[in-house]
Amino acid sequence: MSHAHAQSEGPSAESLALNHEVSDARAQLVVWGVVMVGVVLLLAFGLMAGVLAITAGSVTDASNTLSNSEVSQMQLPPAPQLEQNPRVDGNRIITEATERLESYGWVNERAGRAHIPIERAMELILEHGLDAVK
Repeated sequence: MSHAHAQSEGPSAESLALNHEVSDARAQLVVWGVVMVGVVLLLAFGLMAGVLAITAGSVTDASNTLSNSEVSQMQLPPAPQLEQNPRVDGNRIITEATERLESYGWVNERAGRAHIPIERAMELILEHGLDAVK
């Protein structure tokens, strides 16, 4: 019983038309690439180990350390203040902002800066343009 295997004589026309890779990677180049990466890693490791061995114990920059007396004199920041009732505080903030957006009042009376209701401000911008607001 003879089994005939269909072996192609090169890349098919369909593979060429679809720009498929038609050749295999060279195993020798891949092996050399892996070996070179390994050698570079070993050299880098050896260089770092040598630098660490030479400088071991000699790198003692104490410019960022505090003495015990300085630590004891440090003042701690205040504890965070949490909202006791976030819903009430949130509603208060929204109410105050809404009142400010809908009313007239001074921002800085000495400088002559005031705030006006947002609706009126939008009307003035439509009437006079954005350049007149400055």
